[in-house]
Amino acid sequence: MTRFVPVAVLLVVLAAGGVAHAQGTGSATLPNGATIAFEHLKIVRDKSFFEATPGTPEMLHYFNLAHCNCAAQTASSTPGPTPGAFTYHVRETAMSGVHFGADFWAGTSCENATNRTGGSTPTCIKLSPTVQNIDGDLFPGGDDITFNLAQVVNGTITPPDGSFCQQLDNANNQVYLLADTAAGSTNYDFAQGQVVGNVGTPTTTVSGTDTKPPPGPANLTARTNENEIDLSWTPSSGNNTDVAYYQALCAAADGVTRALSSRTSNPQYVTTQATCPPITTPPIELPVDVQLDNGEAAATLVDGSAFQSLDASYICGETNSGTATSLQIKHLQNDVPYQVILVAVDLHGNFAALHFDHTITPHLVTDFWEDLHDNGSQTEGGLCLLAETYGNDSPLTRALRAFRDDTLGGSQAGRWLTRTYYATLARLGAQVHGSLALRALSAVVLAPVVAFALLWHWLGLPIVLGLLAAAWWLRRRVRAGGPRASWLARPRRWLGVATTVALIVLAAAPAHAGNGGYQPYWEDTDPTRTEQDQLPPDDPSLIKWHAGIRVGPYTPDIDNQENKHPGSFEKMFGTTQHLMTMLDLDYILWTGFGQIGVGGSLGYWQKTASAFATVNGMTTTMRAGAHNALHLVPAALTATYRFTWLDDAYGIPVVPYVRGGLSYYVWWASINDHFSRLCDGAGENCHNKALGASLGVQGSIGLSIRAERIDSSAAMSMRESGIRHAGIYGELSLAKVDGFGSDTKLAVGDRTWFAGAEFEF
Repeated sequence: MTRFVPVAVLLVVLAAGGVAHAQGTGSATLPNGATIAFEHLKIVRDKSFFEATPGTPEMLHYFNLAHCNCAAQTASSTPGPTPGAFTYHVRETAMSGVHFGADFWAGTSCENATNRTGGSTPTCIKLSPTVQNIDGDLFPGGDDITFNLAQVVNGTITPPDGSFCQQLDNANNQVYLLADTAAGSTNYDFAQGQVVGNVGTPTTTVSGTDTKPPPGPANLTARTNENEIDLSWTPSSGNNTDVAYYQALCAAADGVTRALSSRTSNPQYVTTQATCPPITTPPIELPVDVQLDNGEAAATLVDGSAFQSLDASYICGETNSGTATSLQIKHLQNDVPYQVILVAVDLHGNFAALHFDHTITPHLVTDFWEDLHDNGSQTEGGLCLLAETYGNDSPLTRALRAFRDDTLGGSQAGRWLTRTYYATLARLGAQVHGSLALRALSAVVLAPVVAFALLWHWLGLPIVLGLLAAAWWLRRRVRAGGPRASWLARPRRWLGVATTVALIVLAAAPAHAGNGGYQPYWEDTDPTRTEQDQLPPDDPSLIKWHAGIRVGPYTPDIDNQENKHPGSFEKMFGTTQHLMTMLDLDYILWTGFGQIGVGGSLGYWQKTASAFATVNGMTTTMRAGAHNALHLVPAALTATYRFTWLDDAYGIPVVPYVRGGLSYYVWWASINDHFSRLCDGAGENCHNKALGASLGVQGSIGLSIRAERIDSSAAMSMRESGIRHAGIYGELSLAKVDGFGSDTKLAVGDRTWFAGAEFEF
């Protein structure tokens, strides 16, 4: 039956959802200006009510699908301290002096009578909450009202078959107190609503109730490595911003035995089975099978097993980024098949679980980097400036790697910062290597950056930025408090400013006089114009830049360095050549008898293959599932001579050229998109990361054709846009890039050819 709440006392601010109005039905205030407050929200923990802080994981993980399902099983019984029950302390904010009865409803816009009783689909349902009168507690007055989460979320809706609770994304159902302050009947003239899961005005962007699982990832795949399974996926195209975590669970092939002795992290998801066991109705949260075409044995979830029920003890990996696209499961045993489940989780603990329908078996593999060293190579990595400065395995370097992998690796922006570092500052590591003086200098220079990175990793970026802002503000306050002369009151600074402004004005003023500052072009004697503006449009001296893009087949000279044929590179990647793409840019210094320019080149090349399977400790020619790749980023500083005289003097559009310079090729080898390393048989004690750079020289001879000579109208149009010449070119190239013969540097040069398009402007 309906419980009447006596007019009493009340404490705390109204909820953000506040009073809901429709068609003028219901009032925002009681007599004497009083309103109703819903305060001291309590949830059930250890079979008793507990007041948690709104917006915290403990609170968010309560107002979710799992607790709603639990509450649905007790909706017909007397609510109490069972999962899915919650209480609000309900009171008046001031003594109104009026005694009236109050009813509680749940739904949307319940102050509108049509939504309660009228129409074909009412949106509100009348509640029969339990009331505990606690007038003698710390906050005297009012009552603790116990509600059932499923009744509030479901309202008048009957969930689909097999479900206990509606699945609503950020459910907007509210609890309403409705009252007739005049007659005490159900002709309500007062309404006060509260968004369930909030207390007062929400202080976080995520709060309230959410009973809809996030979308599962698409294109989920698994690749094996040594003692490791690497998962990758594509975020769902629908509502993917709802995902906050990804967690992996691993079991042996039987679906019962745990893969690891202990879980790697605490669960971020909340299951109905774990919240209110036992479940008498089949749970709705079973993992969905995902095919994995790897030829291994089928993996069937054992009905009713702990693994099937997503027992947290099976957790074997986690990424705390909703934008992540991969996850590594480490510390597994080679040649042991595993079952794997991937769980996408939102901030409320709702989840979508995907189960591979085949077992996945890590294998000992030999990648290119390992095979290279197994064949006697002395090549070393060593590019990272931080690792060279502070030591490759020092605690500080390990902390910085954790910052790179855990903090920066969790977002696209962070991964971009990592790539930018390796493409710029990290390259200085090769110069610091072996020099104690340069290492000490680098340590001093990098100290502020290192401190900022570690604080970011340990405290979080918002806190670090807040501390810096506070320090800046405090410094300004301290400086402002001391005696100092006004900046504007200093004559010498005024004089300096006035002189600077005068010089700028004089320099910007027109350099001609008379006739209003205008002169016709035939009277123009300005020497700066006669040498440029009156030159013929095809004069060679007008060309200042030469740019080109070229491609050509490329095979690094690694096997010749080993003096083995076939060597490690050919055995791993084969003899098929992949194209290298290069960009060239030269600044023209002299345009007398031809062109002399200086500039640079930058490009990219990669080649991929499956790594070799290792059986009984021996490398075989069989291919494993691990994805193995070698990458090159070639760069060069060059000088170029282009013999343009044939075209400039006779209109023969043929330009031979020679180019040569200093090469610097950055290279790295990867296994499943992670840097290759040399490790022991257990996959531990890894060292010598496959990331480095090699110095060398290169030279080219080539021939370009100024193709615009074929079409005079096209040439005129190009010149109007600033392009003097355009054409095609081809060249023979020889690059000797091996650290000038160093055994510890990878030989990545080649003798090859390129062809491309060029522009002069």
